Amino acid sequence: PAPSVPFNQNRLLRNFRWFWDYAGGWMTDFGTHRLDTVQHVMNVEAPRTVVATGGRFTLKDGGEMPDVLQVTYEYPGFILSYETCNLNAHGLGGRTPGMAYYQARDKDDRPHGEAFYGTNGALFCDRIGFEIYPEPKATMRRDGLQNMNAPPEGYRMESKRVPAKDATDLHVKNFIDCVRSRQVPAAEVEIGHRSTAVAHLGNIAYKTRRKLTWDAVKEEFAGDREASALLGRKARKPWDLI
Repeated sequence: PAPSVPFNQNRLLRNFRWFWDYAGGWMTDFGTHRLDTVQHVMNVEAPRTVVATGGRFTLKDGGEMPDVLQVTYEYPGFILSYETCNLNAHGLGGRTPGMAYYQARDKDDRPHGEAFYGTNGALFCDRIGFEIYPEPKATMRRDGLQNMNAPPEGYRMESKRVPAKDATDLHVKNFIDCVRSRQVPAAEVEIGHRSTAVAHLGNIAYKTRRKLTWDAVKEEFAGDREASALLGRKARKPWDLI
């Protein structure tokens, strides 16, 4: 159980997630899903380092979580930038209008998702589909050097949109099937642990306000006892038996 505190209506259902005693805010609410997708697509299990900055700039309701948070994770071969800015209706960077998501913003916007920037194109995706924007080929300047910023004359960058449906029912069916067959589900508990852990790393980096190095084997921060101490906590008495 969490620490005993005076009664506060805002700490009850739904709003409980904005208090450190009970949850991890938007970072662990939405971030876990987004980070899980990135690690799945990039075939990685954990970042090497993490650093974060942010603050509570807009909300004045007694909550504790940052309403703006930027986290940078360093993975082998790429950098992951996570951003929470959940108090603006612009959606996924304003880049992908036209697809609804639970009407979380409006019928023409997507509130959150992932963006992958590669050498051959850009991929924007969330639970209801994805879009691919091909990267224009570089043109040649008169001096023989590549002009990386200007596409060929007449080039128009068009996206390929692939709609999808919410896969919750498929996950539920897969889980029930595995209960019956004793097989490992597609989203097994270890995957959930790793994805959730990455979200918590972002919150801990925000709390410590410094760059942290993560040891994924030992599941602790290298050379930082203060940060590692934030990985867990004792329950209040008399439930502090573990």
